[in-house]
Amino acid sequence: MNEPPPFEIKDYRQPLVTSLGVILGFLIGFLAQWVSEESFALTGASDWLVFGGSIAGAAIMLRVLFRMLMPPDGSEPLVFYRRTLRLYVIGIATAFLSLIAAAFL
Repeated sequence: MNEPPPFEIKDYRQPLVTSLGVILGFLIGFLAQWVSEESFALTGASDWLVFGGSIAGAAIMLRVLFRMLMPPDGSEPLVFYRRTLRLYVIGIATAFLSLIAAAFL
């Protein structure tokens, strides 16, 4: 039988790092513009939700970036990548779902 080719994390590193750069750039740009306004204040629950969700999402995505740029330390690169991919999706969902949820507060 034909055996599937071995999993190479290097084939997945570049697209993930590129997409992280784009999303983190958007998120940090949004936060920078928002907090630099003269009228910036965290007064309501929706402000806190957006701010906290954005910071938490950015922190998770920075952790993903760190994981993708360091070599996997185990012999199971597929397990390492899947765990990193789950963190990636959680980070994006945290940031953007907080923005959506804040619209309803």
